[in-house]
Amino acid sequence: MSTYTISEQLQGFPVFQMVVLGFLRIGEPIAFTSMFPYIYFMIKSFNIAENEADISRYSGYLASAFSFCQFLSTVHWARASNRFGRKTILLCGVAGTAIAMIVFGMSTNFYMALFARSLMGLLNGNVSIMRTTVGEIAHQKRHQALAFSNLSLIWSLGKCVGGWLGGVLTNTKDIVDNMGAVGSKSDQFFRAHPFAFSNFVVASILFTFIIVAWLFLEETHEDLKDSRDIGLEVGDAIRKRLGFDVPERPWKTNQYDSESADPLLDEETEESITVLELHAYSTKGRTGEEDEDHSSEESSTEEVEKTGIPTPVLNCIFNNFMCSFQNLIYVEFLPVLLAKRLMLDDLKFPLHIKGGFGFTSASIGTFISFTGLIGVFLSTFLFPVITKYCSPVIGYRIGLSLYPFIYFLLPLYIFTLHDYNPNIPGFVTSSLLYFNGSVISFINGMTFTQILMLIHGASPPKQRALINSYAMSITALARCAAPILWGWLISKCDAAGYGGISWWLLSLWAFIAFSQSFRLKETQEDELT
Repeated sequence: MSTYTISEQLQGFPVFQMVVLGFLRIGEPIAFTSMFPYIYFMIKSFNIAENEADISRYSGYLASAFSFCQFLSTVHWARASNRFGRKTILLCGVAGTAIAMIVFGMSTNFYMALFARSLMGLLNGNVSIMRTTVGEIAHQKRHQALAFSNLSLIWSLGKCVGGWLGGVLTNTKDIVDNMGAVGSKSDQFFRAHPFAFSNFVVASILFTFIIVAWLFLEETHEDLKDSRDIGLEVGDAIRKRLGFDVPERPWKTNQYDSESADPLLDEETEESITVLELHAYSTKGRTGEEDEDHSSEESSTEEVEKTGIPTPVLNCIFNNFMCSFQNLIYVEFLPVLLAKRLMLDDLKFPLHIKGGFGFTSASIGTFISFTGLIGVFLSTFLFPVITKYCSPVIGYRIGLSLYPFIYFLLPLYIFTLHDYNPNIPGFVTSSLLYFNGSVISFINGMTFTQILMLIHGASPPKQRALINSYAMSITALARCAAPILWGWLISKCDAAGYGGISWWLLSLWAFIAFSQSFRLKETQEDELT
């Protein structure tokens, strides 16, 4: 249970830096979720799936390619952030996402889309670095619950924007039947690349956010935050022009100190100042030989690799694996379930389920956006109360306890369709789906925030960056295995006419994940609160 009131958590909170970091944070879910409204139609247009049931399997391949490549690269990106700085790597990661989005939008076959998703995973290892950066910005314990909850809140908000953009900017009405009929007849490019426009828009948004962060985001790495940052200097000049106060930068302070020194210096003193100035103006690209300050970081890395990750952290990481596994399945395959064609002749309560709800890309985008907004709204008002009266472990368990019921009921909602049962009003099915989606959106944010706080609190401070990268790598492994396994399972179950089984097995997985949360020791709560 938190000992800080809401007013105490807000006092001295690093608002400006969290807002700037939020631009980078929100850009990634915008990119990732913008493809969900049309991914079913995109795969169908590639003509690679033998039947509609197989589309889930190919969707799983795309999701898995991203996660597997992220698994391969995350630790390397984290180590690069220790050497070159958090800011540099965060900017590179978002730029890599933007480039991969452009390639994905221009894909004309499945293998090109698979390459684009793989490229996105390789070029972006930002999630673990973002977590570390938030902990370094909000380094006071009373700020951490609010900071990490905002991290989750921004992600949820980005999902809303991405889902809406993907649905509104991609016209799939004619894509399914006739690829050549898409877009204006005078626009040959977008007729040949019907999914490109939304990706170009998203990439433009990401590049805009990169510029904002380059100008205003401060480096947070302990050994590199005093290094000269040209982008920050330009940003400070802009803020001064607008009438804002800016802090005195460390490298400028060192410069002024050296310039005001007594000019009658002996040779030895001049040499020492030269070394001081070189240190003050050193860049984020210093090598290990040039910077001895990295020795503590390297020793902590070696310590983790030699002694292993502490058991409390391993328990948190394993719980994160279980939760991430189920979350990815829901996020990736719910749009496919919504987009699948309604097959009334193949529905028989309660077990015989085939096809889906027959949503269009626009309606899927609206669904993702609206349920995400409801999740953001609930998080804004409820999460401060939860952190006040519940420890991270209890809050995490509360969220996990809801997943099994939601996953179990989801496929059964198809029997509430008015077309299937005329006695049921037409709004009932949509209301149930939107309620499910809103609850999932809220508890996804809550469980993500709580497990993030648990991992952060259980990790030794000097080892957090590396442990976060390991946690992200294991999570990426879950996100790699989940879509392949469940994509195959959903395809088989749907082809056999028992599409609900895959979701009921997911409900069982969620129950096991809930039971595993009791392995988290209560002593961890005291360390975190």
